[in-house]
Amino acid sequence: MPPRRVTTTHDRGTAMTTTTDAVSGAGRAAQGPRVAWADAAKGLAIALVVLTHATIFLGEAGHGSPLWRDLNKLLTGVRMPLFFTVSGLLAASVASRPWREVLRRRVVPSAWLFVLWLLLTTAFFTAGVWVEAGQPAGPAEFALALVRPHTELWYLYALAVFAVVARLLRPVPPPAQLAAAAVLSVTTSAGLTATGSWAWDNMAAYLVFFLAGAHGRRVLPRVVEGVGVLGTALLLVTFTLLAAAVSLLDLHLVPGLPLLRGALGVLGASAACALLVRRWPRTPLRALGRATLPVYLTHVLFIALLTTALELLVPETLPRAVRLLLPVAVTVLVVLAGVAVRRVLARVPGLLAPPDALVPSGR
Repeated sequence: MPPRRVTTTHDRGTAMTTTTDAVSGAGRAAQGPRVAWADAAKGLAIALVVLTHATIFLGEAGHGSPLWRDLNKLLTGVRMPLFFTVSGLLAASVASRPWREVLRRRVVPSAWLFVLWLLLTTAFFTAGVWVEAGQPAGPAEFALALVRPHTELWYLYALAVFAVVARLLRPVPPPAQLAAAAVLSVTTSAGLTATGSWAWDNMAAYLVFFLAGAHGRRVLPRVVEGVGVLGTALLLVTFTLLAAAVSLLDLHLVPGLPLLRGALGVLGASAACALLVRRWPRTPLRALGRATLPVYLTHVLFIALLTTALELLVPETLPRAVRLLLPVAVTVLVVLAGVAVRRVLARVPGLLAPPDALVPSGR
């Protein structure tokens, strides 16, 4: 059967621990619990990203669940804001580094992985007959994605762009940076400064979270760890109510609401992760947060294979109860598969890090 093409405009989230995501100065100063909750937050975010795409692909295979579709809309306010906040936290020293170091540690690795895996993904969906959802197919779409990213790999593209922006903004006081990024987020989310590209619009909307993580490397950990159980519950309930209102009442274009929703989601999810690792230091989320790169790079490919097999083997509509469990089951299998292939990918030069020849040497 030929692949079906659909256009999706959701925030194709992703997150990763690239070879550049060494713990920053803030992380080293924060040893232990702070690094632990950040790892758990990354693990939570990548699980939500995989769940979102599993839901989309299952819908394309005829086994979608309206409930999961609606829940994923609610989680829009936490997936990418959380990822970019933690990414900024881990890249907190980027603005103070020389340009050569910024390129070596941040820009080149992200750009290399974006281009390489875009090529591999394009080849996969061009040659295959599996279920797909708006994936690139053919040279034209590959070339377009280099300037207007339209796949789940856009997060890599954003990390490279954000590293350059953070370095360029070094002379600007952090409060001014955050204020300007917040205004950009509000106007873009409201459709006032939209570019017509969902990836570039998302970058404009989420830059503030990356900068908040980078400049909040001393404040954010203290806030997150000091919220407590009641405060965390209050944040999560408030986030849920606001996210439900935005989704059900179609308030996405109301200026400031998406930004407020994202801020509540980040604080609530981070505080919940801090409580989790305090009570369960070896939580699987923490381990997953340290291995997000292979999951991020491969998850769409594994989801496509699983959902295609399901479509071929079970052509009729499954019972509602089964369809409710399928997104979770696919998410678990895909995450485990991504972690399992980590060592295999690491043995192939270039798949998880750029070749040495492309990385500027020196400081």
